[in-house]
Amino acid sequence: MGLWSWIRAVIADRGEHEPVPIHLEKTAGEDGYAFRLGLRAGFGGQETARIPVRRRPNPSPHPVLKEIHECEVAGQHLEAANVYALRAKVGRLLDSIAPARTLPLCYFRVPAMDYELPVYEEGGMLTSPVIGGQNLKAPDVAGIRGVVCRYLESAGYVHDASEVSVGVVRPRDLSRVAPAAVFRSETDPELWLPSVEGISPDGPVVGMLGHPAELRSGERRRRGGGPDIEDAAPAAPDVIALLRFLRAELGRAGSKAAEGLYACEVRPEIWTAAEARTEDAGTSLVAHLSDDDTTRLELVVRHTGAGDYAVALEDQGINVFLAQDEDGLASLVGRHLAGAEFLRFAEEIEIHKVESPRSERLGIESIRTDGAEAPPENHEEVQAAWS
Repeated sequence: MGLWSWIRAVIADRGEHEPVPIHLEKTAGEDGYAFRLGLRAGFGGQETARIPVRRRPNPSPHPVLKEIHECEVAGQHLEAANVYALRAKVGRLLDSIAPARTLPLCYFRVPAMDYELPVYEEGGMLTSPVIGGQNLKAPDVAGIRGVVCRYLESAGYVHDASEVSVGVVRPRDLSRVAPAAVFRSETDPELWLPSVEGISPDGPVVGMLGHPAELRSGERRRRGGGPDIEDAAPAAPDVIALLRFLRAELGRAGSKAAEGLYACEVRPEIWTAAEARTEDAGTSLVAHLSDDDTTRLELVVRHTGAGDYAVALEDQGINVFLAQDEDGLASLVGRHLAGAEFLRFAEEIEIHKVESPRSERLGIESIRTDGAEAPPENHEEVQAAWS
């Protein structure tokens, strides 16, 4: 047996993987390049992940290097003199952050200490490797968050779990972004479900963090072989529809979290997209807060296409609430405000009808008859027309 054959046999026996395939392709954008990866993206795995490459002028004078190529991979900024050197850097980084060809699901970060822990899926469990310590494990995202936060508190990195931020790896371009929304429950404080925006066959969606994206090997797929249905994470066209879906699923499972489920930390653009798919219900929720100024809070109620009602409340981020009727919506919002000590009692929420403003007078310019010409613009022409 030759030396290289023996090396290949040892690598195969130990389960080592080939380098991640990275292909350079031209794009229609201003920068003109992107890296196409062997990575399933989108909810359902029907998309191909691409890392956009940006170009900028070199701020330092140089006789040859006039511009710098850069990109982001899982929150790490990479720069190089040309796209080929940048592709090599991306390959080395993917080999280091994606053991067993699996990308991190998310990162828990302590900004004040510049310290972070990635989260991977391994054998049906979520695990977070700690250098010089044991791997932290839990069966779900909420569980791993609790384990990681307790470790960071015991190690002295933070004093409270609120100091820990989370960033999710968006599969379609490997950018590390804040969750599109985090789903919590007033009736189950342990519930914590982050979501991320993505792509589906029907267009942009908001979906749950399911299985992490797995890097495909270079082997040829069988004809007709697509992603298994169980590989697709739950997704919906907007955050309101996803909230409705999760409430139904939790209720079907008999979870106590279903009754008080709401979305918090919703990014502004995520709420704007959801709001555009609803209409004004003609009512508002009004409450007088328990501060010294008795601040009057008024929230516009939105009516969805599914027949239920939603409202957004901005408090350390945007919170979105959903209920079958306006009374249920007022109860849910009142419970949230009372729990945060903005109200003395959850029942101190009133439902007000919003009346459309009436015109103070009817001008002659607003009178029309079928087939008639436009009315004169000045008073003299009006008198001449009626004489």
